[in-house]
Amino acid sequence: MRAYAIAFVLIGCNPQVPPPGDVSLDPPAQGFQLATNAFDVAAGTETQRCFFFAVPGTGADPIYIDRVVATQNPGSHHLNVFRVNTIHNLNGNPGDEVIDGECFKSGNWADWPLVTNLQNSTPADNLNDWTLPDGVAHKFAPGEKLMLQIHYVNATTQTTPGHGKGIVNFYQVDASKVQNELGTVFATDQNIRVCPGDSNKSFETSCRFASQPVTVIGANGHFHSRGVEFDIFSYDSVNGVGAQFYTSTTWNDPPFAQHLNVQLPVNGGIDWRCTYSMPSDACGDPQNSCCCTFGGHVETQEHCNAFIYYYPKIENVNCF
Repeated sequence: MRAYAIAFVLIGCNPQVPPPGDVSLDPPAQGFQLATNAFDVAAGTETQRCFFFAVPGTGADPIYIDRVVATQNPGSHHLNVFRVNTIHNLNGNPGDEVIDGECFKSGNWADWPLVTNLQNSTPADNLNDWTLPDGVAHKFAPGEKLMLQIHYVNATTQTTPGHGKGIVNFYQVDASKVQNELGTVFATDQNIRVCPGDSNKSFETSCRFASQPVTVIGANGHFHSRGVEFDIFSYDSVNGVGAQFYTSTTWNDPPFAQHLNVQLPVNGGIDWRCTYSMPSDACGDPQNSCCCTFGGHVETQEHCNAFIYYYPKIENVNCF
């Protein structure tokens, strides 16, 4: 009778909901997989972790990838993959993991080319499956070093119901089917400042990267919880800001536009605008008059980052 009464109280009045299981993906038959370990995210904390990998294989023949499938456990703030380039204070051998610290400092990957990104992390929408247009592919070298960065927040603005974990599958295509290499742009506006009482305060900047005509096929925007709208426009040196081709009004689950056909001319690029509002009684960074300036910490700082995918690749582009 006593055991039954205790069970009734637990089930009927204070249900103990088990955390969701960790995501899983079968690796591609042709290609490769990047997968983090599963890790705890304690209540009241956030963590950003950088995992290092090497593209499998040896020799000089490149590996072409025309489909990318990424998933992560619910509660993640973002998952980004970069090609490792200039080393500052962040580095690791394949298999190494850097927790917080230098993994939070964006200057460490200022010239690391973007590979892919994922921000979908609700239980019903935590997987992104993108097949590139016919003839377009990522190009990797065997042994090339990659960094997968994943950010989890289990605090006020976001919660993590279970572990942190992310997986990305890269599906290989035969080289004979590739006509254009995919190019990417990681663009971030660091000149932002949002303070208590600000309403629909916008920051706008541009990034010119097209030394020849290119086609934008994908775009994604990223900011933190004070963000209310993220807009991306085409840009050219003659006419300035052109047509809008991306918008997001959801900071924690922004859309990833994957079927774009935006033509940029020579000397063209993008213009992007981030708009924020912050309640007058809110506080971001108490050491900065409760305002939020650029930085990776969700609880106290803000972002204004654009992710762009285009072809043909002309150079490695990061706009900081």
